[in-house]
Amino acid sequence: MLDEQECYDFLLHTLHPEGLKCPDGHPLPDDQAPHDRSREPIFDYKCRKCGKVFNLFTDTVWSGTHYDCVTIVLVMRGFAQGIPTLQLAEELELDYGALLKRRHQIQRLALKHKPNHPLPKIGSR
Repeated sequence: MLDEQECYDFLLHTLHPEGLKCPDGHPLPDDQAPHDRSREPIFDYKCRKCGKVFNLFTDTVWSGTHYDCVTIVLVMRGFAQGIPTLQLAEELELDYGALLKRRHQIQRLALKHKPNHPLPKIGSR
């Protein structure tokens, strides 16, 4: 079993390597209390500067998701392993259409951010 808090921490580091910020870029102060705690550990915060409410998934490919952190980590692992969407949806008991749509969003993002130059050669044979 994966731990929800560990998955949250992994996603936080992956999605926000410079730390969680509001949609306008204001950093989350260390002493900021959550605005809404109903989806622990996915807390909503209200920016002290502009008043916008945001969370771990705001302005990411996971914005608006109802999946918990463990499910998202399992989905991403499945995508990275090349597991077919139908198989992954069945194993995780998720809606196939919603999962396929998310996979396509992630694939578009990957293509958008792929390097334009060849990868360097590693080692020699």
